[in-house]
Formats: sequence, C-alpha cells, structure tokens
Amino acid sequence: MTNPDSLSLRDDLEGLTAARIATLYRRAPLLRKTDNSDALMAAFEASNLVLTLWERDRLVGLARVLTDGATTSYLCDLAVEPDVQGAGVGKRLIDEIMERCKGTELILRDSNLSSGFYDRLGFQHVDNAWVRPA
Repeated sequence: MTNPDSLSLRDDLEGLTAARIATLYRRAPLLRKTDNSDALMAAFEASNLVLTLWERDRLVGLARVLTDGATTSYLCDLAVEPDVQGAGVGKRLIDEIMERCKGTELILRDSNLSSGFYDRLGFQHVDNAWVRPA
C-alpha cells in the first residue's frame, strides 16, 4: 500500500496537463466537466493554491483552492487515484491545505460519494448554502 509520506508534494503546476487532470477526475471519480482543456487549465492557473502528490512521475492526488488568505478558503477540487484511496493521500492534501490556509474556514462542495471521508476529517455538513450554476 502507498505511504502518503513517501509521495512527492508539489505546489505548482509542474507536470500538470489538462489530460492528466481530466484522467484523474474521471478515475477518482470527481464529477467535474473535463471536455474543455483550455478552461480546465485556466481554472488551475487562476487558483491560489494547487497541490499535487506524485508517485515518481504518476499523479496520484491533487487539490485546488481559492482563498482570501484571511477568513475563507474554498476547496474547489480534491481527487485521489482509486488504487491509493484509503491510504491517507487525501488526508495529507487536506492537512497541507489547512497548514497553508491557517486561520481560514475551509469550505467545499461535494457529492455524497465522499461525505464519509470529509466527516472523518472534522468537516461539518451545512444546509445553508446556495449555488447558482454557470
């Protein structure tokens, strides 16, 4: 089983391509639009924080965050390869986000697919949210 501490952490876009991101999203599965490569890369380029975990040259996890740095951080994406899910990869990414966005409330939007994961990490479900789709 993969040890999350043995993975290489990157906090830039090195090695990321729209194809790699889209493949991970589909495999994770992360229910995101992946059909527009330019828009996908633009989202990552405009984000305040992008963290990736690599097993040699294989992307096994990623997180993308928007933050004001003072009160609020929004976890846009968290995706982990299925064969390393449950090994602590997602937790390592969340812990790193919490360290880098210290003092901010971390908010995310999620499907029911991974609600147990977030619950175990101390996230609280809220009913008072509204979303206006693009």
